[in-house]
Amino acid sequence: MAPSRRHSKVTAAALFLLAVLASTTTTSSVARARVPAVIVFGDSTVDTGNNNQIPTPLRADFPPYGRDMPGGPSATGRFGNGRLPPDLISEALGLPPLVPAYLDPAYGIKDFARGVCFASAGTGIDNATADVLVKMIRS
Repeated sequence: MAPSRRHSKVTAAALFLLAVLASTTTTSSVARARVPAVIVFGDSTVDTGNNNQIPTPLRADFPPYGRDMPGGPSATGRFGNGRLPPDLISEALGLPPLVPAYLDPAYGIKDFARGVCFASAGTGIDNATADVLVKMIRS
């Protein structure tokens, strides 16, 4: 199977699993109480701003990123126009509506106890993703 097709299938499967988790846990207050935090690992599909703090050309801290963020447009470094899937899942589980980036200096250990994102854009599971980043850095 081609790497891009494999990546698409893995991404689709992961999103499906997250949707099932969110739909089943929101119906039960018992399940909600059992989930103390959302911990996120991944690439740009779930990066909530970690790349703002590291020297990389893969950034999302400029418009149009964040144009639909609650409270007005704000390019937070999230690789999307607003909240990302981990944010929606966190809120559905009764946790804070935004999962903070681990490297964001505005957050501390008490914030991370409710959820934290370690994702970083450019760390995809597809080997082609890594090749693009290496080529960008070398040029």
